[in-house]
Amino acid sequence: MPRQVGGLLRHTGRRDRPIRAAQQGRTAVDHSRTYRARPRRFRAPVFAWLRAVIDVRYMLQHPTTDPGDLTMKLSTLPARRRLALIGCLLFAGVAGAHGASHAGIDDHSTDPAYARYYQQTVNWGGCPPSLFTDGSTIQCALVTVPVDWADPSQGDITIGISRPLHPGQYSRLLLVNAGGPDNSSASQAEMLEQLQPQVQTDHLVIGVDLRGISDGLGTQVSCDYAQRSGAENFMDGDSRNPTVESLTGQQDWWNRSISTCLQQHATFLKGISTPNHARDLNLVRAVLGFKHADLFGVSSGSSLMAYASRMFPDRFERVVLDSNMDWVHLDWQRQALRRAAMDQLNVQQAFIPFIARHDDRFHMGTTPQQVMTTFQRIYQATSEHRMGTVTPDQALGALDGTGMWVFWDMLVQPALGAMSQALDGNPDHIANAEQIAAFTIADLRTRTSFNPMSDVLQCNDSGSTDPRSLAQKIADVRAHWAIGASTLVDKCQHWPWAPALDRRLESRTRVHALMVQNEFDPSTPYSLALKDRIIDGHAARMVLVNNAATHGVMFDDNACTTNAEFAYLNFGVMPARDVVCQANPMHSFAMQDAVTYEYGYPAAGSWLPPPPNTYQANWVLVP
Repeated sequence: MPRQVGGLLRHTGRRDRPIRAAQQGRTAVDHSRTYRARPRRFRAPVFAWLRAVIDVRYMLQHPTTDPGDLTMKLSTLPARRRLALIGCLLFAGVAGAHGASHAGIDDHSTDPAYARYYQQTVNWGGCPPSLFTDGSTIQCALVTVPVDWADPSQGDITIGISRPLHPGQYSRLLLVNAGGPDNSSASQAEMLEQLQPQVQTDHLVIGVDLRGISDGLGTQVSCDYAQRSGAENFMDGDSRNPTVESLTGQQDWWNRSISTCLQQHATFLKGISTPNHARDLNLVRAVLGFKHADLFGVSSGSSLMAYASRMFPDRFERVVLDSNMDWVHLDWQRQALRRAAMDQLNVQQAFIPFIARHDDRFHMGTTPQQVMTTFQRIYQATSEHRMGTVTPDQALGALDGTGMWVFWDMLVQPALGAMSQALDGNPDHIANAEQIAAFTIADLRTRTSFNPMSDVLQCNDSGSTDPRSLAQKIADVRAHWAIGASTLVDKCQHWPWAPALDRRLESRTRVHALMVQNEFDPSTPYSLALKDRIIDGHAARMVLVNNAATHGVMFDDNACTTNAEFAYLNFGVMPARDVVCQANPMHSFAMQDAVTYEYGYPAAGSWLPPPPNTYQANWVLVP
C-alpha cells in the first residue's frame, strides 16, 4: 500500500496554496534525489529581499492613491532594503503586464459579429451508439461554431456535445475530450460516468467533440484517395519492410491525395487546429451558461486542455490531464517518434508476457519466447500469402490495441487467437482469421476514401518536423516493428499553411493542472510527461501509477489515483507533492493477472522514477 503523508494544497479561487492537513492516504514524491537543497544560511541581503517581497505584496493588495506616498515610503527605508523593494516592484510590474497579456486573449464574446454563436439555443436529443458505449445514458446536441474563428463571415460548422440523461445536483461544469484525436467525446464522457461515477459530484459532465471527427455528430468531410499507379506498392501489405522506392512512391501518393483534399475543402480544413478547438470549448462553456469550467482531457485531449487553459486561464479552472502528451511544446510528429520506441518496449516487456500468462485465451504459448515464435510464424505466413487475404500489417495491427485493455477482449485476443489457429492451414480457420483481421487495420490497397481530420489537425498545429532521412526511417521501422510504420510517411510534407500553435503562448505561460500518468504507457510515454512536469514547475502535480502498463488512467479502478484525482476535481484539493501510486495487476474484462509485475524502474516511497529505457526494445521480427 502507498505510504501516507499529510501535505495537501487547498484550492483558493483560481490557484492553489499549500496548507498542512491530516493524513489523506496519498503518497508524496520527494525530488531531493534530483535536486539537492542547499543549507539554509540566511544572510542580510536575503532578509532584505524577503522583507521587500512582503512589502510589495502588501502594496499590491492596498494600492496607494498618491504616488508621493510611495516615494516617501521608499525614502524612509535602509538603502539595501530600498533597492530590493524597487527591484521587486519592477518585477511585479513586469509580471503584472505579462499576466495581463496572457489573460487578454479575446474570445469575441462581446463582439456583435459573434453574437449568434454565444446566444444560440442548445437542443438536446438522442445519441448514436459508438465503439465503447450505446449512448443510452446520455443526450447529444449540436453546437454551431465559426469555421474560422478569425473571420466569422467564412461560414459555420457544427460540433457534437453530450450530457448525462439524468444529471445530479451540480454547480460546476466539466468539459471532457477523448483524444485520439478522432475519438467520440460523447462516448468518453459516458464511459467516465460509468467507470468513475464520482466525476458527477457537483459537476455537469459534458463531452465535447473536436470539429470534423469521423465518430461524432458534427460537420465532417470525406476525401478520395489519389489514383493508384502501382509505384506506391504499399509494401505488399507489409510496411515493416519498406524500400526506398516503395516509401518514395507511397509518400508521393499521399501528397497527391491530401493536396486534392485540401483544395476541395480548404476553408473547413484550415480551421481544424488546437487553438480553434480551444475556442470551441470556451464557446460551449458560455452557451451552457457557465462563467467557468473545469477540464478533463485524455491522451491527445491532454494537449488540447492544456492549451485551452493557456488561452483562457480566467475561464478554465481545475484541469485534469490523463495520459499526457508533450503539451509544454506540442509537436505531433516528434511525439509519434517517441511513442514508437515506447510502444515497442511495452509489447516486448509487458504485453507478450501477459499473452503467455493467458495461453488459455490466446493459444500462442506459455512463455514469452513461445509467444514470439508463434507470432513470427503468423507474420511469415501472412508475408507468404499462406493465410488468405490476411496481411502482415493486419497481423501486426492486432498488437496496436495493446495500449488500452478495453481492446484486449474486443479485438486483440480474438484476432491473435484466430490467426494462431489458422496456422494449421484449415480453410475454415483461415476464413475466420480473414474476417477478424479486416477489423484490425484497413488495407490501403482497397480503401477509396478517408476522413482527413486527424492528419490535418496535426499538420495545422505543428507542421512537418520529422528530421529523419529515408534510410533512417527504414532502419527505425525495422527496430520498432510494433507501430513504427505509422511514422514512415510524412503526412505534413509540403503543407500549405503555417503552424497554428502560438509558441510564445506556450513559452510564457504555465499550465495549472493535475497530471495522471501510467509509468509504462505505450501511447503517451511517461518520459514526455515527466519533462512536462519538470518544466511546468510548481504549477502542476503528477499522480504516477508505478508499473501500470496501459493507456488511460481513467479506465482502471485504482483507489490511490481516484482519491487524488477527485479530491482535486470535486473539491479543489491539490496534492502538495507528486504522488506515486502502485498499479493493480494487469487485467481486461476476461483476463486477470494475480500479481503486479515490475516493468520499469522501481518506485516506492517518495520519488518519481526515471522513465523506462526504450533502448531495451531489441527483439527482432524476421520477414
